[in-house]
Amino acid sequence: MSVKAIIYTYRKPGLSLKEFKAHYEAHEIAGEDFPLSHKQSYMARTTVETLIEGSSERNALTPATVLVGKQTDFDFDAYADLTFVDQAAFQAFSAKVYAPEAAARIAADEEKFLGKSKLGISMLGDVIETTK
Repeated sequence: MSVKAIIYTYRKPGLSLKEFKAHYEAHEIAGEDFPLSHKQSYMARTTVETLIEGSSERNALTPATVLVGKQTDFDFDAYADLTFVDQAAFQAFSAKVYAPEAAARIAADEEKFLGKSKLGISMLGDVIETTK
């Protein structure tokens, strides 16, 4: 049975949306132990000249396109959905990225574009997908 994880990412303060996306898409962490799939989705944001009421401090001039909810509910800039073939594949990936040398290399790269104080990673439980 496949195993899934989700990562909520926040860009480093002072980094533009374009710079964040460019760094994130070049961020390679696992080589041959890469997940079966790794889907990155970016929040739809616009750049504005004046503050939007109710916006968060970090996205005061780059509000999300919110349909329901508040700006502060959507403060993250992207999320990634990782799927692994099984628990063993997830464990091999984890062992590789948390090994001291790899962890240091990954952390150094992430320092260039991620706001690490707000990074969120969680395992997913049941995933129900409906397609047409």
